[in-house]
Amino acid sequence: MAVILEKGYTRCQVRLQNGIDDQGDPIYVNRVLGRIHPDASHQDLYDVVQAVFSLQSLPVSIIRRIDDGELIVM
Repeated sequence: MAVILEKGYTRCQVRLQNGIDDQGDPIYVNRVLGRIHPDASHQDLYDVVQAVFSLQSLPVSIIRRIDDGELIVM
């Protein structure tokens, strides 16, 4: 029996540095972009996130791609 992945949806979580606390540790905020086509390449997704978040003042710390799908037994 073979198992395949039926692609569902893709989200992108972006972690931004929003300052520094009293101990000197960075404070982070997360933003999630949804409804991304699951066939989008990693490079295209990275480029779009960099372009969109370059329009605001907080520096991007981490970009995460979160893929969802359903495992189906064939």
